[in-house]
Amino acid sequence: MAGHSRANAAVAWLAVLPAGIAGVIIARVVFHTEPPAWLGPAELALLLTLFAVSRARPDLRPLGRYLLALAALKVGGIAIGAIERGAVWTAWTARVSYAQFMFADSLLELIPCLLLALTVIGLGRRELFLTCGDLRARRPLPFGLPAISWTLLGPALALLFAGPLALQLMLKAPADPRLLGRALASVPLALAFAAFNAAQEEFRFRAVLLARLVAVVGAGQALLLTSALFGIGHWFGHPSGLSGVVMAGIAGYAWGRSMLDTRGYLWAWLMHGALDVLIFLLVVMSGR
Repeated sequence: MAGHSRANAAVAWLAVLPAGIAGVIIARVVFHTEPPAWLGPAELALLLTLFAVSRARPDLRPLGRYLLALAALKVGGIAIGAIERGAVWTAWTARVSYAQFMFADSLLELIPCLLLALTVIGLGRRELFLTCGDLRARRPLPFGLPAISWTLLGPALALLFAGPLALQLMLKAPADPRLLGRALASVPLALAFAAFNAAQEEFRFRAVLLARLVAVVGAGQALLLTSALFGIGHWFGHPSGLSGVVMAGIAGYAWGRSMLDTRGYLWAWLMHGALDVLIFLLVVMSGR
């Protein structure tokens, strides 16, 4: 990798920490306290500083739009945090089911999505992978095995990820078989949640960031960066904890790979959505 590419990759990786929830994880897990109010603004300031440095250094200038995208996500995250700390949100979440909270929490992510969309004005749908793409695109396999079409690989990966995901979720919050009827009645809501949540997360964590990164640091680094950001973001999500970070990171890499191979969004959205349906239904069956 050329010198300027190494510098771009180093700064891109450095930006992942303030862009994500690493600071929140450290506060809650290491120091057993809620993150201070200044944490989000300080992380935003660091991202804006990196953006200013990228504008001042010609070798880092190609990274500027990626850093601006991360800053937009951070502003959105700060706004969501302010809403969720508010009295109205706190009172509402205290009287609804956890499944309803999940849906509403995903809707709040429209805030960073809209801010992120402002940073890509001028880019076309194909540049942002916002097309179906070539659903039959082939992915070369390791060890000299023949390439496989995403029409087979996509469903296979969704099934492969479903087992460990279900096991991890049930270890955290066991499913009650007596609530199977409630879960079946929740299928329409689960499908709606999955369709929306997968769409906004694929846009937020992959489509825009891959569009900004691939030409700057290469496809391999871009996939690793976006997968790390996606994985870290699941520490308090579904799946959760360190194992959840690893699982989400691996799944995110596969979904990003499908975007690059097919030059489209559909397989990533379908695979992601299928697992979100499973998550929602298991949450309902856990009685939370």
